[in-house]
Amino acid sequence: MATKKFGGPSPYTLPQTYPKDDYLHTEYVNNVTLNLDVKPQHKPLVAAIFGLGRAGSIHLSSIVNSPRIVLKYIVDDRTERFADLKKYWNFSDKVTLIPSSEAQRVYTDKEVNVVFIGSPTWTHHDIVVNSLANNKDVFCEKPIAENIEDTKKCYETAKAKGRILFSAFNRRFDPAYRALKERVRNGDVGHVQILKVTARDSPLPSVDYLKTSGGVFHDCLVHDFDMACWVLGELPCRVQASATALIPEIKAIDDFDTIAFLLTFPSGTVVLGDNSRYSAYGYDQRLEVFGQKGMIKVENERPCHSTEVILGHEGVKKTPIYYSFPSRFKLGYKNELEHFLDVVTRGVPMEVTDYQTLAISKIATAAEHSARTGQSVEIDWSNDKIPANYS
Repeated sequence: MATKKFGGPSPYTLPQTYPKDDYLHTEYVNNVTLNLDVKPQHKPLVAAIFGLGRAGSIHLSSIVNSPRIVLKYIVDDRTERFADLKKYWNFSDKVTLIPSSEAQRVYTDKEVNVVFIGSPTWTHHDIVVNSLANNKDVFCEKPIAENIEDTKKCYETAKAKGRILFSAFNRRFDPAYRALKERVRNGDVGHVQILKVTARDSPLPSVDYLKTSGGVFHDCLVHDFDMACWVLGELPCRVQASATALIPEIKAIDDFDTIAFLLTFPSGTVVLGDNSRYSAYGYDQRLEVFGQKGMIKVENERPCHSTEVILGHEGVKKTPIYYSFPSRFKLGYKNELEHFLDVVTRGVPMEVTDYQTLAISKIATAAEHSARTGQSVEIDWSNDKIPANYS
């Protein structure tokens, strides 16, 4: 009886609310209530996808499972896989599988509205330009092209044709990273003094992939640079990077597998990062923001939350972290696709803009130069068309 006086009204008399951070429940509510403010599109877009490698296979799964898209073409040069692809995904005869030598069929098909690009980096520029020139909106895995000048040409083509060119930085659409950014921008940690980012890849990519990836700075570290600039809302004025190749096969192709870097920003914030091509214990992705009011961080996620900690005679064991990027950033890939479709069909402002993509490419180029020369590099933005508010 001693606690009865603390009882409150019936919960049925209280407003039924839930925390906005529960993004999965939000999706459930939208599906149950058929919220057309979220998905007002009625006529599905007709799509083609180029390349079914590491990223392309993820995008194919998203496309096939989206009610907002009808897939018409798959373009890939591994034609021996076509029969298995049709069986696995239960494709009808309306899905046409062709090699890249027949890509013109996609460009000239007026039914195709959107093109997804997950093919090797060296192929991106031509596919992007040809798709845009034929009035198709484009979703392209980063980088858009192999160098800044070709990337600029791609964006110029998009602007001239009035089409969408989206660069897929999926981590921006991961719920944990988005929540961190929102809290930082709301001032929860005050003026940011230090941002730390750790990115260690798993599994070890094949050498064949690495040869066409554009190098670790433009393939992997662009994500770290983008996260830092996106969270902080500014661009660095100086970069210092140190890189080595401890894996012989990676050294043989003149690339790096172990990198540390320091970015200095005009506001006084410094960013420290480490990156590795191989992590033996799983896909290690962490972000920490330290400021005058406190600290906020995103830790590694684990696939089995209910058995995350096991106590026994041998000590404390934890469920391993996610093994690779398709599992850790599964929601990021899904959400970036939804955002792209919203941009195309609803006119929603695109979150990954041309000047942001070009800025990150410039930072990556400067960082690689620093690593190869052993010198810090000053980054001058005076001749770049970067808005004062980078975000």
